[in-house]
Order: sequence, then C-alpha cells, then structure tokens
Amino acid sequence: MLRGVRIAALATLIAFAMPTAAYATDGSAVPLSWVHIGVSLAGLVVSVILLVEALTVRTVALGGAIAEKISYVVLAIICLAAASLAQWTGNFVGGMTLEQIQFSSQVLVVVAMALFAAYFYSVRSAMQRYLSALTGSEQLAAEQADEWERVHEDDELHQAAVAAQEPEADARG
Repeated sequence: MLRGVRIAALATLIAFAMPTAAYATDGSAVPLSWVHIGVSLAGLVVSVILLVEALTVRTVALGGAIAEKISYVVLAIICLAAASLAQWTGNFVGGMTLEQIQFSSQVLVVVAMALFAAYFYSVRSAMQRYLSALTGSEQLAAEQADEWERVHEDDELHQAAVAAQEPEADARG
C-alpha cells in the first residue's frame, strides 16, 4: 500500500512539474467549474467515509477515553462536510457571491479545527489522569508489598520468640 501511495505522489509531482501546465490553452480543456464540482464532491465522499469510520471507532472503544468525546470528532466531520457542500452548492445556487461562500466555508473549517483540538485535548488529559492513577496504584502496590513483608518478618520473629520461650516453660514445668 505504501508503495502505491509513493508512486501516486511521484506521478502527481511529475504531472504538475511539466511545463505544459504553464502554457495558455485554447479552451478545449475541462472547465474549471467542473473541476471545482469534482473536488467538492470528492470532499463530500471522503467526509462521509470519515464519519462512518469515526462512528465505528465510537462503537469499538465504547466506554473508553477515546469514545467518550467522539461527538467532538463527529461534529468536526459534519463541519468539514458542510464546508465542502457549501463550496459545491456555490456552483448551483444563485444569490450568493463567491466571497460569501468562501467565507462560510472557511468559518466551518475553523470550527472543525477547534472541535478537533477540543477532542484531542480531552483525550490527552484523560490519558494523563489514567497514567498518573496507574503510577499511583503501582506505588501503592509496592508500599503494600513492603508492609506485607514487614508484617511477615515481625510474625516470624514473634513465632521464633514464642518457640524459644516454650522450651524454657517446659523445663520449668
């Protein structure tokens, strides 16, 4: 899989590095609006796939720190899909300028980034609490083991002292 990604990246780099892209065309190329629609549609498809995967993660990690705040990720994905949808519908809906559509799309992307930041912050803080509790429980277990050893040593000393006193009591009696 990694090899295929590398080959695709190299092919894309070579395609854009060719000087033919810099020359003016005679209009026979694909109109820019169709490219825009295609990219926006691809964005919608990817956001739907991402949403399905995020919901799958939620069901798999149910009860964990990752799934607890997955609603932030779901909302962020919805914002990204809405941003893509805003760009896509800009080709078909009249009455809105390109600047308004781009502004609304950028605002939705910023909101999505903020939601992702909130999600990762909450997961990080939950993991830090878990690790500090784990470290604390390990220290508690070590202290309990030390205490248990001391009690056993005291018990063994006590039993040895009792055993040493028993022959003296037998000799007297």
